[in-house]
Amino acid sequence: MVVVKNQYFGDTRDLFKYDLVLELLLKNDFLKRFTFIPMLTENVRNFHGRRINYDQARAGTRRKELCSFLAQCVMESRRNIIGLERFFKSFKWARKIDFTIYRKNEYFSHEARTRYFNEIDRCLLSGSAILVDPDIGLAVKSMGGREDNYITYSEVELLFNRMDRNSVLVIFQFIPRVERESYFSQIGRKLKTIVNSSVLYISDSQIAFFILTKNDPKVQRRVVNTIAEYGKAYGLTIGKV
Repeated sequence: MVVVKNQYFGDTRDLFKYDLVLELLLKNDFLKRFTFIPMLTENVRNFHGRRINYDQARAGTRRKELCSFLAQCVMESRRNIIGLERFFKSFKWARKIDFTIYRKNEYFSHEARTRYFNEIDRCLLSGSAILVDPDIGLAVKSMGGREDNYITYSEVELLFNRMDRNSVLVIFQFIPRVERESYFSQIGRKLKTIVNSSVLYISDSQIAFFILTKNDPKVQRRVVNTIAEYGKAYGLTIGKV
């Protein structure tokens, strides 16, 4: 399982995650900002975080600067999401992107979740590729005792309603041992119901990202094309609900 702990920073799934958002940013000029909402939780003592062989990665390997940067962070034991700030200062093309890690020094907790989401500045939700990165993904009924690991559908609705029409909301989802296509459709239909807009998804069969836009035909068309081209380049599963 991939979760948002610094011990996982730079693994192959992170490569997919950040590369996908960069693709959206670089292919769509209405996106000026990358807002990263990490929902960071504390490290745990286990052997996780060892998926660092990029030769086995399903996606992200074509952007060599990102591969090299993440590999260096792992090699030098600098596995911390704050390291991404260095990446966006390291390359001329990356410096053009306004990058913000929301609450980068704060661990996410269930008790403070209302404040956490309500206090996101509106400027971070304007013309932005917004990556929401919970440990596991969207809330499920069996989440009792693990509420820190999930984002609720009502929180997705809050973010979606607050973002402007030139923003794209990207939600991370870990995939349990279920039939993939029906699982994607189930979540997609539920998201579509609460946001009243079409939902895209893209997956490497281990993790998935659900991508939401407002009902702006021009924005939707360009995002659909970007995701379709990206998915085709890496042989990923893509769909629309």
